[in-house]
Amino acid sequence: MNQCYSETKIYFRKFFLPILIMLCYITRVKAQLDGYWRMSVRERAEALGFEYEEYQITTEDGYILSLMRIPNGPESPSDITNKEPILLSHPAFQAGESFTRLGGVYSPAFYLANQGKDVWLYNLRGNTYSRQHVSLNPSIDDEYWEFYIDTVRFDYMACVEFILETTGYSQIALLGHSLGGATLVTALALEQEYFGPRTSLTILITPALMMAHTNAPVYAAMGACPWILENMRNLGVNYFSESNNIVRWVLYQSCLLIHPLCTGLTALLTDEENPSALDNESMDFFLARISNGIGIRLLEHLFQSVRTSQFTYFDLGVEENLEAYGTELPPQIPLENINTPLALMWGEFDGSITQQDAQWIRSRLEDNIIFDHIYEDQTHLSFLVGNNIEEYLDDIIQLMSEYQTPNPNT
Repeated sequence: MNQCYSETKIYFRKFFLPILIMLCYITRVKAQLDGYWRMSVRERAEALGFEYEEYQITTEDGYILSLMRIPNGPESPSDITNKEPILLSHPAFQAGESFTRLGGVYSPAFYLANQGKDVWLYNLRGNTYSRQHVSLNPSIDDEYWEFYIDTVRFDYMACVEFILETTGYSQIALLGHSLGGATLVTALALEQEYFGPRTSLTILITPALMMAHTNAPVYAAMGACPWILENMRNLGVNYFSESNNIVRWVLYQSCLLIHPLCTGLTALLTDEENPSALDNESMDFFLARISNGIGIRLLEHLFQSVRTSQFTYFDLGVEENLEAYGTELPPQIPLENINTPLALMWGEFDGSITQQDAQWIRSRLEDNIIFDHIYEDQTHLSFLVGNNIEEYLDDIIQLMSEYQTPNPNT
């Protein structure tokens, strides 16, 4: 009897107890994934007490975009008489929801809404939320994916037009992070007659106009070896797909079990030189939803500056360049056309947009820069999911108050 009892205890400890612990752990992880971290943007916003709206708008060239709005928060001042709208543009591989992924009310979108700003979240054509067209099917029509950094200006024109019509304002503040900054700057340069009178201020957070000295291994490889992305297109792959639920679950669980795995993955993608600046729990969620989809041609254009050290239109090849641009090499994007106040924000430990590249960007935009600051300890991603983001967000609020337009309803 005693021997049987002893053997049962041994088997329980060796086999059943570990299985029971693992089942309990997986149940806990599943509960977390079914909770705040797995919510839609609407569910996340409303769970925290924020108002939420979502619209479908159509661009001049037929792309149907999702435009999200957070007009009010639970801590918004009740006496706000001037809620100037601000449009937030996300980095590569991401979506508008990336501004809501820091736990709780300290996500950039929620923080700004709580401070009395009318926050709008843009979703780039081709990502999870904006993959529709009036006549093209993104699954079978290659033409759908033939857009570049300069083409995205049609997205912004449609968004700004809709927001101004909806709010009654005559001007809007624009904010772009990384790729979002590069596409915004290009839109301002190519459509200055449109954006000039409609834009009060443009805030650029580590804008990816130049990546010649990037330390991010994946970005450097894609830029230096253009055949990687080109071969993908030749094989019929037009875009990087969004992470599915299985991939998200595996990544999230792996991050919880082995957090250095996530730190290493982040370093591979963006070379985060100061991982302590990132909020661990938010990074687990961020990496679990690491891709919201992006077009291959747009990525080719983004990483073109790695090997050319120039910010130009997309290089189509000599023959097509001659046909499209009239020159063998693609011309420079005319940044000198910009006539809008620009605020530049950089991270001290940003390995994606290094200080060498930041200086090149400053030199091209210097005539319009009204604010230029390097934030200590910040990295490329910490502006979205960092431990201490209030400093730069408070600077944005101050800048908006200095350059805001009057409330048309007062």
